Amino acid sequence: MKPIVHIILNSHLDPVWLWRLEQGIDEALSTARTACDLLDAYPEIHLTRGEAWFYETVERHDTATFERLRGHIAAGRLHVVGGWYVQPDCNLASPETYRRHNEFGGAYFREKFGVKVRTGYNVDSFGHGAFLPDFYREAGVVNYCMMRPSPQEKTLPGELFRWRSPNGAELLAARIFESYSSSPEYLPGHLERVIAAVDPAVGHIMCFCGVGDHGGGPARAEIDYLLTQRGRQDAEIRFSHPDAFFDAVRGSGAKLPVVTGELLHHAIGCYSACSAIKRAVRLTENRLLQSERLLSRSEREKAWKQLLFATFHDLLPGSSIASAYDGILDSLGAVRSLARTAQIRAVRRRNVRFRPDSRQRLVFDNTGPEPYRGLFEVEPWVSWEYSRGRRGIETIRLLDEKERTVPLQPLPPEAAVMRLARLAFPLELPPQGRKILYLDYAGSAAPDRSGSLPAPGGVASLQCGGREYFGAPLRFDVIHDRSDTWSHGLNGYPAQPGRSFRQAGKFHSHFTGPLLSQSLGRFSDGRGNTIHAALRREAGFRGLRLRLRLNWNGAQQIVKLALTPAFPVLERRDGCPGGEIRRELNGEEFPFFNYTLLRGREQSLAVVSKDCFACDVQPGGELRLTLLRTPYYAHHDPYRVPAVNTYRITDQGEHEYEIALLADPSPEELQREIFRQTDPVVFSESTLGVRRDLV
Repeated sequence: MKPIVHIILNSHLDPVWLWRLEQGIDEALSTARTACDLLDAYPEIHLTRGEAWFYETVERHDTATFERLRGHIAAGRLHVVGGWYVQPDCNLASPETYRRHNEFGGAYFREKFGVKVRTGYNVDSFGHGAFLPDFYREAGVVNYCMMRPSPQEKTLPGELFRWRSPNGAELLAARIFESYSSSPEYLPGHLERVIAAVDPAVGHIMCFCGVGDHGGGPARAEIDYLLTQRGRQDAEIRFSHPDAFFDAVRGSGAKLPVVTGELLHHAIGCYSACSAIKRAVRLTENRLLQSERLLSRSEREKAWKQLLFATFHDLLPGSSIASAYDGILDSLGAVRSLARTAQIRAVRRRNVRFRPDSRQRLVFDNTGPEPYRGLFEVEPWVSWEYSRGRRGIETIRLLDEKERTVPLQPLPPEAAVMRLARLAFPLELPPQGRKILYLDYAGSAAPDRSGSLPAPGGVASLQCGGREYFGAPLRFDVIHDRSDTWSHGLNGYPAQPGRSFRQAGKFHSHFTGPLLSQSLGRFSDGRGNTIHAALRREAGFRGLRLRLRLNWNGAQQIVKLALTPAFPVLERRDGCPGGEIRRELNGEEFPFFNYTLLRGREQSLAVVSKDCFACDVQPGGELRLTLLRTPYYAHHDPYRVPAVNTYRITDQGEHEYEIALLADPSPEELQREIFRQTDPVVFSESTLGVRRDLV
């Protein structure tokens, strides 16, 4: 029986990449018209097209062409794949974001076309997270098309395989042969190589054909050529689509290998390039998840679609031109503003029902789905009497609803003016819960706050329970990196740094108290780049908090925070969207989601940060957390950037990081810190009924 080559006519379209969104919209409209014209002109062919954003864009700007698309879908000639809003980055977004791709992409295709998508389709995404099959199976998707990493980047037991998540969910997956795009000159040779690559046990293979990246579609010359090949004796050339191909594979009865876990690496540089978009997406995810229940249906849909678009596989990875990010960052800011406004409105609508009280009320609302427990900092207004120094802030007490004193520690305020009150205290809130505390101004003497935690002495030691966890002082390394934006061809970065930041003097105690203490230090690389480090120790917290402010100017370099555990590292486990995955101690750069955990025989050390997205662990156990990477925007090999140029560089200027180092954390402690870093607690206050001289 002749092997069957399933011709997949398609047009991969990047809404942004080397062009801005406005140009991507223009190309989407042109691509849609081209698709309809080809289907009208060639009754033999089928076309494949995914992404709800594409169809929605045509619907919004060209209703006539949209109706043509709808007609071809109904006729079974234009085939919808993907099921998601865009083809996103598949390593860096939150689990709920991938689920919202399911929700809004799937709803669009069902509503507009009556289609339930069966094939996931991320043909240009830069690797695929281990738990992606879980998200797809939740939506009823059973097949998967991918291309990266290529056979040169990752060896698979077969180009057709059963892709299984660590949780057991499974997709029938195919890695595209050579490329998702083609040209009239390339196609004849490509077709011969495709035929030669058919697995005899399966008897079916896909051959993708069509202009890629900037849209367009298969050239008429390509279609004409393929029509001439339908009489071949060595293979059947069949115009087809991915669903039909996967059905045929299942029908073949072939036993396919199982591949469990993530499909990496391709473009390790995109795990960290352009951290501004990565932080903006993460912050927007958190804010939207905390407030979406407060939004109207239309507000929620619009907000999520703006966020989903920002996860596109040339946006979130940091591989687009600099100007493409301007509008995207504005859009994400608008989503956060909407979320914040909804929270402000909901909280104040509850607060205005308060009755007068002689005590000032501090109100705390947990907007998240998990309990909040830990220290909380707030700056309530404490009247001009205190701000001007007529009364001591140290005399303020904090009371709970039962008049019990809440442990309290005054801190230096955010503003460098007056004597504003910044207060730290332990706070516990149930999911979606509320707590009201009261400021008591009646005291004339400071409450007993004896017993201070010693301030951290620096970055050389972390001791908990009589054990040391640092095998060497923390180090800030600079690695020279001449690779392009994607770091094509690399799996990791040099183990030997080009230079390191040096500590400028000693760490100085900033404040101490019974609840927390803080020391401040400064580092410099001798080239004008500086790191200001605040080290915090908290009561009841087994570890150390780092707040870093990095001022950076320079191209094609990487800054990493190097941490050497005091114990032999036997295992590394990283957070991954949807779960946790074990990885090798091999020096390769990997993306992580929220945390990475190093385990020894009797000790473990976790790093938790919402502001970092990639790291490596060297064979000896040294963890190197990537703080920033500074390639030129959208620099692609083999182009060599000249010494004199005007190209913009990623991640210049000031960057702030919150990093928690946890010694021997339990799963509950780890999750508690992850949740705390989403900033789920909303603070408000009421002075209704309080004496005027105190407000």
